[in-house]
Amino acid sequence: MTIASSAQAAPQSFYGKTLRVSWNEARSQRVQGEGAFKSVSIPLSFTVYVSTKGQLFKRLTSTTANGRTSGSKDRVGDSGSGADGAGAVTFQGNTLISTANNHGLGRRIRVTFDGGSSCSAEVLTGKSGGGAATVRSNATGKMLEFESVSAGPASCSVQEGNVFAN
Repeated sequence: MTIASSAQAAPQSFYGKTLRVSWNEARSQRVQGEGAFKSVSIPLSFTVYVSTKGQLFKRLTSTTANGRTSGSKDRVGDSGSGADGAGAVTFQGNTLISTANNHGLGRRIRVTFDGGSSCSAEVLTGKSGGGAATVRSNATGKMLEFESVSAGPASCSVQEGNVFAN
C-alpha cells in the first residue's frame, strides 16, 4: 500500500466537514494464545473531521462481534505512529486516502467525494506473512491474533461540522 507523491492538503470545500466510512471486516481471530481461531464479523467506522483551518482529526471505532463492547483510537494530524501502529491520511484532489499498518495488519481506506455532501468509499485490508498477526483490540484492549482479515463493502457520509465536538 503506497501513497502517491502528488498528495496535497484537504480541498478547501471539505473544511469544516466530517467524513464517516462504515464497513464490516470478516476475520479469523482468537484472543492471543487461546484455543482455536473463530470466524467473526466486526463492524468498524472511520471518521475524519477537517477543521476550518485544514487540520485533521481521526477516529477508528470497532465493536465486538457480539455488539456489547466498542472502543476507538483517535489521532490528530495527517500522520502518526505509536504502540498501536502507524498511519497516514493524504488527499489527492477530491480523494482521501488513509493507510494504516498495525503489526502485520494493513488497511487502506479510499474515499472519493464531490466536495459537497456525497461520497463513495472502498476499504482494503490485508495481513502480511504466513503466521498470525497480533494486534490490540480497540474494543476490549485484549491482544488478538489474526489468521485472516478482509473488508466488506463500505458506506460513506459527509456532514457539516465537527462530530467530535458533541
